Amino acid sequence: MYDIPTYYPHTAQKKYLLRRSYCHRGMFHSQEIIDYIVGKLRATWSPEQIACTPCELKMPSWRTIYRWIYEKYLVNGNLKVLRRKGKSHGVKETWGKYSKGKSIRKRDKSVYIRQEAGHWEADTVVSGQGKSKACFATLAERKTRFYIAVKMLDRRAETMENTIVAALSVFPPQLVKTITCNRGTEFANWRLIEERLHCAVYFADPYCAWQKGTNENLNGLLREFYSKGRNLSRVAPATLKTKPGVD
Repeated sequence: MYDIPTYYPHTAQKKYLLRRSYCHRGMFHSQEIIDYIVGKLRATWSPEQIACTPCELKMPSWRTIYRWIYEKYLVNGNLKVLRRKGKSHGVKETWGKYSKGKSIRKRDKSVYIRQEAGHWEADTVVSGQGKSKACFATLAERKTRFYIAVKMLDRRAETMENTIVAALSVFPPQLVKTITCNRGTEFANWRLIEERLHCAVYFADPYCAWQKGTNENLNGLLREFYSKGRNLSRVAPATLKTKPGVD
């Protein structure tokens, strides 16, 4: 007869706690790394930027940094330090969409590899719902990540057309080859934009914001300082230009 092993809950719990203490013990016990990460988070850096930026310290992966925040090891679990505070599960927007224009699938494949400058992505950053019609027209160059944000009084197609033309006409023609935007009605005058800038305008697929991810990511950085719900009509009408170091 063989002895039947007996399960002791208290012994099992002690073994679990001991094994769990070994996880990430070397890196997590380095207070220097923790202080560095916390400082960057409070300075509006994202976990992706912290993990990918060259540093003399050995950084954990961005997934680990997120996990530490959620488990309240960092900044006491304060999610306000993150650019995205949670996923929205609201219904998809169906009004205000524009169904015409050239699909992004017709855009030259060379645009994807970012070997030449002159390919832009366009979008809008709006005020809080019911606050005002004021918004930012944003433009991001795919290779250099050069980013432009211009305040507009409204999202009418004529306003967007004139804003884009004014912002990009200061560049030589070889630096304005294509513009990729979403299917909002503010881009309904895309033919006039093509004629005035001598470039090609393409539209991303519906609900595929990742197809112009450079602009979407930089809009997220802009939201760090102009948060959702803010009345953008109170912002000084100056052109904001920046060149972030991380896409």
